Amino acid sequence: MLPIGLNRPYGDGHGIPLLATDAVSDMEKKGLRDQLEAQAREIQRLQGTLAHYRNWAQQLQARYQLFNPDAARPAKRVYVGNLPSNVSEAELRQAVNELMVQSGGTAAPGFPITSCKLYQGNGDLLFNGVHQQAQEKGYAFVEFRSVEEASNAMALDGVKFRDAYLKVRRPNNYDITLALMLGPTDPNPAMQVQLGGLEVVRTVVQDSPHKLFIGGLPCDWTEEQVKEMLMPFGQLKAFNLVMDRGTGNSKGYAFAEFLDLHVTDVVIQNLNGKPCHTKFLTVKRALAPPAF
Repeated sequence: MLPIGLNRPYGDGHGIPLLATDAVSDMEKKGLRDQLEAQAREIQRLQGTLAHYRNWAQQLQARYQLFNPDAARPAKRVYVGNLPSNVSEAELRQAVNELMVQSGGTAAPGFPITSCKLYQGNGDLLFNGVHQQAQEKGYAFVEFRSVEEASNAMALDGVKFRDAYLKVRRPNNYDITLALMLGPTDPNPAMQVQLGGLEVVRTVVQDSPHKLFIGGLPCDWTEEQVKEMLMPFGQLKAFNLVMDRGTGNSKGYAFAEFLDLHVTDVVIQNLNGKPCHTKFLTVKRALAPPAF
């Protein structure tokens, strides 16, 4: 006989009242709903706090620029180099605008670029009285709406554009001590997540135990030719062929790092001492190992 108050229509066949299980389920749903509502309130609070501090920073920047109107311009501009020879200002502007929006690099709705001035590369240079064909490519100066967006644009260094990799730098008149008064000087780290799906080879090779020095290169070799020699070993993380501004050609050496760190020793074993035209390659770690 069933205990008093536990009728079969309210049981699940194992002695557990259905009303009790329904009550537990409702409690779980309510707890989950409360958690989601609490998270939504926290997100809203953080967004409000961020907007408050951003507004405060903009007021400081506006006041600073009122007394020094030209101070912000170098901090709002970036140099974009290694451009294909036939690219137009409109195409470059559109590409960078879209990359900034897709990667979350904008500080406000809409496209961030306010101006773009393109300079086509000059393939003929006069060196020691002799005309020489140089490898110099086009470059541009791109100006953004804010210092924050210009700093975020630095994250686009090494992004593939057509058949080249963008080289993004600060202009020569950039003063970081002034820029610190006007906004962030480093790109938003969250942009790296959004850029993860793109083909990126950084043009600045940071110092690390796996940074490679590649010397003995023919000075008339292009970046593409050096990369063709390296790419069979794996995907490059960063690469920089050091150029001679006087001739427009390379100085005969480069720095590189691979995404797969295990490739470093393999590259050294296979390329160091290898004949290359009239020279022999020197491939080694760029940094000496730490002393014990």
